[in-house]
Amino acid sequence: MKSLKLTEYELVYLIAQILWTLPDDEDYSEQTRLVAEEVSEQIASELHNYYLYQIGLTNYAHRLVNLTKLIESSKVVLNAKKDVFILARIFYLFECDLTKSELFDWKE
Repeated sequence: MKSLKLTEYELVYLIAQILWTLPDDEDYSEQTRLVAEEVSEQIASELHNYYLYQIGLTNYAHRLVNLTKLIESSKVVLNAKKDVFILARIFYLFECDLTKSELFDWKE
């Protein structure tokens, strides 16, 4: 997938698609599902316009398939990480306290 050489626009599309895709097994209101669907349609339309008018790609189906594969494989990785953390909690293998992580700038 490194050969795909994602543009910033495509990366934003991937992130937005992941954020606005609701799992079917979750209990969301109808209004929430409608908003998520509208946003998904809008970002797909924006990507189409980007390919067609800014890059000049008329046949981008293969590229779109690769983007979809990236989304699905990221979900697989996320689920695997969740499983590791669940097992770690069950067997007390390690403790991961993100509040004391250097990722956060807490004023103490």
